Amino acid sequence: MLTLLKTLRTLLCYVLCGLLFIVPFIVLSLIALHGSTWAFNSLYSIDITICSICHGTKLESISARSYRLRSDKRYYYQMLIIDWLATPFDGKEHCRRAFKWESKAIKAV
Repeated sequence: MLTLLKTLRTLLCYVLCGLLFIVPFIVLSLIALHGSTWAFNSLYSIDITICSICHGTKLESISARSYRLRSDKRYYYQMLIIDWLATPFDGKEHCRRAFKWESKAIKAV
């Protein structure tokens, strides 16, 4: 039960931080759905910013962090929820693919 509460607290923190970005997020999402790379990159930057605010991370998205820390039940549950939400847009195993992509892309920087 404590793990579930921690998971919900973390997800709530993401949502509250995301509210700061809600209007830009909605506008950018609509533009990104029409194939704009600029809008997608901007959405990705917002994701990294929220993760940084909530966890003090550097250049890591919420999805990649959830996958990386999946051995902790809190992040495992969080990963399942994110994967479920992302399935219609990005297919299955979104968090795993985000982690693999970021591991390659960030090391190159």
